[in-house]
Amino acid sequence: MYNSAIKILNLLNENGYESYIIGGYVRDKLLNIESDDIDIITNAKPSELSDIFNIEIVDNYGSCKLKYNNYIYDITTFRKEFDYIDNRRPSNIEYVNTLKEDLNRRDFTINTICIDANENYVDLLGGIEDLKNKLIRCVGDADKKIKEDSLRILRAIRFSCLYDLSIDGELAQAIYNNKSLINNLSFDRIKRELNIIFMSGNLGKFTDVMNEYDLYETLKIKPVNGLKKANNYLSIWGQLEYCDNYNFSNEEKKYINDFKDIIKLGIDNYTIYKYDRDILEEAKIILDINVDIEKIYNNLPIKSRKDIDIEYEDLCKLFNDKSNINKIYMELEKEILYNRLNNTKANIILYLKGDNNE
Repeated sequence: MYNSAIKILNLLNENGYESYIIGGYVRDKLLNIESDDIDIITNAKPSELSDIFNIEIVDNYGSCKLKYNNYIYDITTFRKEFDYIDNRRPSNIEYVNTLKEDLNRRDFTINTICIDANENYVDLLGGIEDLKNKLIRCVGDADKKIKEDSLRILRAIRFSCLYDLSIDGELAQAIYNNKSLINNLSFDRIKRELNIIFMSGNLGKFTDVMNEYDLYETLKIKPVNGLKKANNYLSIWGQLEYCDNYNFSNEEKKYINDFKDIIKLGIDNYTIYKYDRDILEEAKIILDINVDIEKIYNNLPIKSRKDIDIEYEDLCKLFNDKSNINKIYMELEKEILYNRLNNTKANIILYLKGDNNE
């Protein structure tokens, strides 16, 4: 993919245009992190790109998608941006001719480092030095940048956690002063950023930033009993109280609710019987306990409801109200799993009739 991107740069250069790989790919390459998300910038306009590559290119404010050698690349024409609306998007753009002008519209210096067609690094704004110093610094005036696009607050926190970077003092002040602008973002957008942060595993950095800028209330999240590192990002959500505006899929909701149940109930025969193994392993980390879940599971008196030694029809004969059968099954599961009831039909019937003297 990288070699194909270099070929694109050479093709653009041969046609008289400047072009560079920029952004996350270059940053990650310098950090020895593998990436397959390559963005290209050039002073060629979309119509000129269409002529060079003989394809139809949809122009989205100067940003196009190009399929080349079975890869899809985002190619953006050098531009300026004006009049941000909703603290998020520019209402107008203007094509420009120089790389420096394009770089000045971007968020952080670490995202402005380029690679040219000769595979040399081009760093006009000191991004490489900032990476070496483990620093996130805004391009230009930090307060202005945050007011233009409040998502940059969460992006700064994300990069801080992902790469264990410090936030520059001017940017830190801008985040604190403008944190209320986060309310202009959708909860879905905030959730996507938080998911990436939680996947980073750097909860210590995240907690420090949240406390330093007093962001828990702004983000409408709150740790229940502090946050502990986990392997699954949903296990982090399971340690938080959050407002109902955060949208989760049914699968995500089930995971979070099951995780919270296990944390509340602990890990024992019943929870090992009832809940998914992966969630139990995550809960072990949070509860800081060392139990062999597989061994306990293998020794359970029942593995499923079908193992209970009484048929559904037998329960229907004992109880006229079929709506309570599920509740009865749940009661039997617990009694058998906690070894308070022998799993034989005779003992189960005696128990259900109220005679517990086996």
